[in-house]
Amino acid sequence: MVYRGKPSPGCALCRKRRLKCDQERPACSQCLRIGKECPGYQDLQALRFFDQTAAVTTKALARAASTRKASRSPTADTAESSKTPPLIEGPTTHIQEQAMSHIFKYYVGTSQTPGILCYLPNLLRTDPSDALQATMKAIGLACMSRVYHRPELARSAAEEYSKALRATNTSLQDAVLATSDSTLGAVVTLSMYEIISGQSQMMDAWLNHARGALKLLELRGMKQFESTAGRRLFASTRLQIAMINIFFRTSCHRSPTIAALSKYAKSIGDADSQTMEDFYNILVTYNDLSITIKETYNTTGFHGNIAPLIQAALDLDADLVSWATSLSPNWQYTTINTPLSFSNFRSHDTESHVYPNIDNAVYWNHYRQARIILHEMIQAMCLHQASPESPQLMHKSISINKQLAEDICASVPYFFTSGDAALGAVARLPWPLYLASDCAGISPHTKDWIMQILDLIATSTGVQQARILSRMVKMGNHSYMLIPGKPKRVYREGSESSSS
Repeated sequence: MVYRGKPSPGCALCRKRRLKCDQERPACSQCLRIGKECPGYQDLQALRFFDQTAAVTTKALARAASTRKASRSPTADTAESSKTPPLIEGPTTHIQEQAMSHIFKYYVGTSQTPGILCYLPNLLRTDPSDALQATMKAIGLACMSRVYHRPELARSAAEEYSKALRATNTSLQDAVLATSDSTLGAVVTLSMYEIISGQSQMMDAWLNHARGALKLLELRGMKQFESTAGRRLFASTRLQIAMINIFFRTSCHRSPTIAALSKYAKSIGDADSQTMEDFYNILVTYNDLSITIKETYNTTGFHGNIAPLIQAALDLDADLVSWATSLSPNWQYTTINTPLSFSNFRSHDTESHVYPNIDNAVYWNHYRQARIILHEMIQAMCLHQASPESPQLMHKSISINKQLAEDICASVPYFFTSGDAALGAVARLPWPLYLASDCAGISPHTKDWIMQILDLIATSTGVQQARILSRMVKMGNHSYMLIPGKPKRVYREGSESSSS
């Protein structure tokens, strides 16, 4: 990172016109006077970090391009050169600065376009702990090692990860440090390293980080709501845990302390916070139902009367639909009918989605993958429950999942065409795409397109979870392992077959 000096706090239009901006909210008086829409103000802290100078970037880009041509595919070259900054050779400290810059550019974003780790600058300002800084370096180095094919950077990333774990464990031994925003931020961000590095025990480590983060939320109590970063960490950590429980059906969400804290969070939150709290509350009910469904199933099938469970799943799906249809206009996306091109790829279909912001796009895909898993469980139960209604329920459920999968595919261009921070958010795409690829009724064309996009994500952003999931789809190792009673669907050479 290079310090650029003190940036101007004025709006973009005033800076362009070389006028003094009074920085009034929601619009400055200069813009109001000439009848122009005020473009808003810069994130001064984020602007103090700059990737590199234009001259150095130009030289490095030319050098990188010449070395890549012999070994990289056209698709990967396009994705990398158009979306990632060049790797500047230099001493270790210089590479680490680039790793931090990578995180700021693609994962932190700006106040106008915040990324999925937008809380990091606030934590660095108030409590720049060793654990948090080492975690950020580990993530940046892990990304760069894959994008630039530099295995030595992967080793450096692993070293920083080890430092982060040691520093975090030290913080957890201290009663004060254990409840700090920085410690929780480090624990939550460590899970991102697992996603990017693609370790063999990725899911176990991810789940362990989530459980540890949940304990920290309990320890932090009401004090965590005093800071903006604390409130955001509370919401994002619970959501991550709730989504993990949909797949792995743990009981760690059953915490009276978290329930009380959640109730308080909803009482003090704004409209957007209320929306997220409502979604989380549905997921808590979802987790309980998922555990109950799992308990009625073993290797010989479902046991007992599962008709009430099918009805409970249908009622829960109705709650999810009701949540989505009640969203305010600030949460709604628009559909365009012009295929978008990105990194030598085109939209999967003629339709693509445009979202108000990155958070909304991520939440919509959380909603879609939650419903996909729910309907896969409904289909599995109907398959084992011989009743007159089962065929009709299965047909409807398959149709719903096919549309949800198409919607996930339609969201992909937004992440690749909406700026650097949106590109960083593709780390949230692999799981929704993986689930979409295994929906009943999905065409071979859609499955092939999803596998290509997963490979593109791994190549252009360094997120190795995408490569692992792509390989699992190609091998036919699909999500039937995650859903009780789901039949294994094997995919080979443009055709799909199913077997129980």
